[in-house]
Amino acid sequence: MERYITRGIANYLPAMLQQQLWKLVAQRENEQFKELEEIDYFHIFQFNMHNSQLYIKHKQERPEYVKIHKTNYSKAININKVYIIREDDVVLSYYVMLLPEEY
Repeated sequence: MERYITRGIANYLPAMLQQQLWKLVAQRENEQFKELEEIDYFHIFQFNMHNSQLYIKHKQERPEYVKIHKTNYSKAININKVYIIREDDVVLSYYVMLLPEEY
């Protein structure tokens, strides 16, 4: 499946964190597939610094899901939230990673 990022993600989210978000989406969708759950098309990631450590909160609405992940990243970032949206077209499916203001 194709993956795309917006200009805002390319400019403001470090590549290491982009890769971690893609992995989290793949892991979540594999979990949902194995549990025969409906797979949500909309992933929300929120960033929080605590004790010089960056944490990612991964959320979905249907089914309701919240999990907090520790990163190997210790620098503050100027992004509070990132969306990853799966677009299912008639011919192909793809993912887009974007900032909320780019939605």
